[in-house]
Amino acid sequence: MTDSLKPEKQLKQWQASASFELIKLRADTLRTIRSFFDKNGLLEVDTPILSSASVPDPFIESFQTRYIPLTQTMQTEDYYLHTSPEFPMKRLLASGSGSIYQVSKVFRQGESGRKHNPEFTLLEWYRDGWDHHQLMHEVCQLLTLILSPDIELAEPQFLSYEDAFQTVLGINPHTVDKADLLACAEKAGLANVLDDNEHRDRFLELLFSHTIEPSLGKKRGKNKGKNRGESNELPCICLLYHYPASQASLAKTAVQNGQLIAERFEVFIDGMELGNGFHELNDAKEQKARFEADNQARKKMGHNEIPMDDNFLEAVGHLPECAGVAIGIERLLMIMSQSQHINDVIAFPFDRA
Repeated sequence: MTDSLKPEKQLKQWQASASFELIKLRADTLRTIRSFFDKNGLLEVDTPILSSASVPDPFIESFQTRYIPLTQTMQTEDYYLHTSPEFPMKRLLASGSGSIYQVSKVFRQGESGRKHNPEFTLLEWYRDGWDHHQLMHEVCQLLTLILSPDIELAEPQFLSYEDAFQTVLGINPHTVDKADLLACAEKAGLANVLDDNEHRDRFLELLFSHTIEPSLGKKRGKNKGKNRGESNELPCICLLYHYPASQASLAKTAVQNGQLIAERFEVFIDGMELGNGFHELNDAKEQKARFEADNQARKKMGHNEIPMDDNFLEAVGHLPECAGVAIGIERLLMIMSQSQHINDVIAFPFDRA
């Protein structure tokens, strides 16, 4: 699909940056998503965008605003625009909702560029009674349904985080020591990007983003075009799973091949990350400890601490066995339309809002 309706001349500031072809593609894609979940028995829900608490992740910064009451019966309070609908959706799950999904606008500070807009759209869904392996297969089903009319896909790829590092860098990310990580960074031309005292996870993330991620979701396959049978590189849906336990975030951990891993996965197509999924942690004490550690990390980095969401933390202890995932709609549209910039798939991006 090409962005054929986009004007050739320079757009005026008041005009939409996305063509109406791509605006229609967004509408068609959301219609397909809703139809898929309706057929599979998931309930569409709606949760607050504004909250008195937010995620304390040291690498995600929330938009903050202030509620000013019109009467003196309530105090002025600080609130946050959510970075994901995850917390209230899990409160619904803990209340007995069963499997649910939501299409929601979300907001993150400082995220503006070719693949980022401070306001973007997330598709988030949770499967009651499932683990992350079952959910990965459903992610493949949905993305194949959405993408196959527009692009030719190779077979999906399921790849462990460890295998990805072993294949590209020849190291085991779960056991590699700091000295070897520094040597890998230097060999990859990434010396001095990070301070040597940074946590080993920061070096893993640096190496991953520069040497591994660009190749994920690319696979040799058979071209179905004019030269039928010719081998070439085709995009594919890549599910990368079992991250280090230190990168678990809101996922359960488990022992796999003698290593403690996070039951977490990410989705990639053609070198672009589309989503993040978890076998959801339902231990409230452990979740609180992780949030406290995140706030300590924020303090060390000079960021403000974030109030913990007590309603969410209480709900975590009542959360059923479940798995959840969030997919970025704009990035999905970029893949479908072969757009090089996120502004091409947003009617009025940040610089035109």
